[in-house]
Amino acid sequence: MNWYIPITILPGLGMLILSTATQMMGLSSEIGALVSKKCSPFQHTIAQKKIKQLGLLTRASTLLYTATGCYVLSGIIGAIYENDSVWSVPSITLYVGTILMFIGITFLIIYAFRTVIIRKLQFDNNHLME
Repeated sequence: MNWYIPITILPGLGMLILSTATQMMGLSSEIGALVSKKCSPFQHTIAQKKIKQLGLLTRASTLLYTATGCYVLSGIIGAIYENDSVWSVPSITLYVGTILMFIGITFLIIYAFRTVIIRKLQFDNNHLME
C-alpha cells in the first residue's frame, strides 16, 4: 500500500465532517427554539424526535472523526514502515477507518430519511399548531 492513499481521502472526509457539523448546529438551533418556551404536546414530540436525530448526527460525526484519525495514522505508519502486505498495520488501520466511515455514512443516510419523516409529520400537523 502506498502511504499517500489514505491521505488523499481526507479532503472528502473533511467535507462530510463539515456538513455534519453544520447540520448539527442547525438542528441544535431548531431544538433550542422548540424548547425555549412552553410546548404543546405535539411540539414536545417533535422536539424528542429532533433530539434523537441530534444523537444520531453526533454518533455519525464521532465515527467520521475516528475514521479520519485512522486514515492519518495509516498514512503516517505507511510512510515510516514500507510494507506492501495486505495484512500490515497500515493496511489494517486503513480498513478500520474505511469501515468506520461507511458506518458513519449509513448513520447520515438514516438521519436524512428520518428528517424527511419528521418534516412530513410537522407539515401534516401544521394546522394544529398555535
